[in-house]
Amino acid sequence: MTSVMQWIPTGGRHPESWRSVECYMNTHLPANVEEIEFKTSPAGSIDIWNKVVREFLKSEHEWLWSVHDDILYHPDTLVRLMSWNQPLVSALTFHRTNPALPHIWRVIKDGEQSICGQLVGDTKRWFMQHEKWILPGPVVIEPRPEDALIDVTFTSTSCSLIHRSVLEALEEPMHGGWFMQKDKTTGGGEDRSFFEAAIEAGFTPYVDRSCVVGHCFGAQPTGVMDFILWETHPLFSDVEVFDDDN
Repeated sequence: MTSVMQWIPTGGRHPESWRSVECYMNTHLPANVEEIEFKTSPAGSIDIWNKVVREFLKSEHEWLWSVHDDILYHPDTLVRLMSWNQPLVSALTFHRTNPALPHIWRVIKDGEQSICGQLVGDTKRWFMQHEKWILPGPVVIEPRPEDALIDVTFTSTSCSLIHRSVLEALEEPMHGGWFMQKDKTTGGGEDRSFFEAAIEAGFTPYVDRSCVVGHCFGAQPTGVMDFILWETHPLFSDVEVFDDDN
C-alpha cells in the first residue's frame, strides 16, 4: 500500500476555504491508497511551504498532494492523477478571472516566459472536439482520454501530485528551499522555480487536461466552460485572444 499527504496552504485568505475540507472528506481513494493524511499550513510565507516539504520528507508518505485553498476538485481527482503513474502531474487549472486561460506554460527562450498561444489553442480545440466535456467547475472526464496528458515547463501547484523522489532529487535547492520567492523579472513565481528545478533534475511536469479543478472567485469556481465562453462570447469579439499565431 502507498500513502499520501495532502497539503493545503490556507489561513482564511478565501471565504470558500472550508469547501477544501469538504472536498477532502469526499475524496475517493485509489485502490492502493489506504488513507490520506490531511495537513494545512499558513499560506503567505514561502518559508512555510518549504517547511511542509521538509516535514513530508521526514514522514513515510510516498506522495505529496498540493491543493490550494481556493481550489475545488472532483472526488475522483486523486484517482485520476495517480492513474498516469507519473512522478509530477497536475490537474488543469484556469485563471480565476477573465480571461479564464489555463495555467499552462512553456518557456521558449532563456529568461522569457511564454503564455503558450499554441498550447492554449490546442487545449481549446481538444475540448471543442467533445461538447460534453465543456462543463462548469471541477470535472474528471470518463473514460480517460489517452491524449489528455501534456508536458509543460511549469503550471500552478494549485492541484499537483508530487512523488517523493522528485523532492529528494532536488536536495533542498539554493535559497533554502524547494520554493523560492516570486521573481518579477521572469514571472511564474514560486511555482515556476519549483517546476524548472524539477526539469533540471530530470523530471517532466505534466498536466492532465481531463482532470479539471475549479479555481474559485468568490463562490463560483472557473472551469472549461468559462474558458470556452470567454473566447467565443460576442461581448469579447473585438478582444485579442491567444491563438496559434501568438
